[in-house]
Amino acid sequence: MVEALRNKSHWVIGIVLFALFAVFFYINFPFLLPFILAGIFALALNDFINRQAAKRKLPRWAIITLVMLTGLATFWIPICLATYRIVNVVKVPDHLSSGHVSEQVTALKNFAVGLVQKFSDFTGVDMASPVRDTLDNLLHKIGVFVFEASSNFLSSAPSVIFNTFVFLLFVVVLLSQAGKLKEFVIKYSPIDEPLTKKFIAVLKVSCSTTLFSTFVIGVIQATIIGLGSLIFNEGDFWIVTPITFVLSFIPVIGAAPVGFVLAILAFIGGRTGSGIGMVAFSIVGGTIDNVLKPIMVGGKDLDISPVIGFTCVVGAIIMMGLPGLLIGPVIMNVFARMTPLLLSELKQK
Repeated sequence: MVEALRNKSHWVIGIVLFALFAVFFYINFPFLLPFILAGIFALALNDFINRQAAKRKLPRWAIITLVMLTGLATFWIPICLATYRIVNVVKVPDHLSSGHVSEQVTALKNFAVGLVQKFSDFTGVDMASPVRDTLDNLLHKIGVFVFEASSNFLSSAPSVIFNTFVFLLFVVVLLSQAGKLKEFVIKYSPIDEPLTKKFIAVLKVSCSTTLFSTFVIGVIQATIIGLGSLIFNEGDFWIVTPITFVLSFIPVIGAAPVGFVLAILAFIGGRTGSGIGMVAFSIVGGTIDNVLKPIMVGGKDLDISPVIGFTCVVGAIIMMGLPGLLIGPVIMNVFARMTPLLLSELKQK
């Protein structure tokens, strides 16, 4: 039997390798999403760090450190301020019912009920009362959902901080060992070297396209709409900004609708100046990606159907949670770029 196994050593090696990878994957499964996100950031930032190191004549570790510190400040300062706002609301729920956002929602409800009341007066059928009761019940459920979501977010803060720390460790390791990792992948890849290099190039382009054209532009759009809400006192900045950021990833929806909703609330409330201002901010925030994307991507973006983009982003969010905002577009880009390449290779063989 031993001799038979020796004659089929490649099968034995394959089984042992599979077992080792399975065990390794099993014990590291809790860190799978941080690792995937770190891989996306490392692939997207590697060439940028190389260019900056050569341009500024600084060692790679110094550029990596600067990029990490800048990223931490950009991410955690808004998160901390938003958390502070959420803590105040959770500690004193009356703030939510007496705040500016609540007043705007109440004005929108009264406006809708008023329109139904006019129609009821015209037809002689009372439809305003059931509509009012339905809206009150809906707003109550929304308020309970917001309160519970805020409480859940605060309770998960330690886990978020720990996963962020793990993510940063992964990013630093991947960036600092990028050259060795690339050599390792090319050397031991089961496919031929030219195709392996093409695959690595596709991954890098897909990650950089997603990071710079989707993530960064989403931050810019959310900041623009958020500043509009802050300047014209429409909505809550710490509610408007994250909602706009999330929606900016979804091709069919985008960032502009949040600003237009705030503009409609302003017009309904008789704040014409604020409404016009929010329309202007919404137009700028909704169209700025058309200006920035060609600059950031440099013609590397794909012409993918908005419907496919919508399903990829929303599906990734459903399956992975918020990390799907970034992972979904990367998978979509890799699929769109790699499938024709692999089909072409198969056809040639």
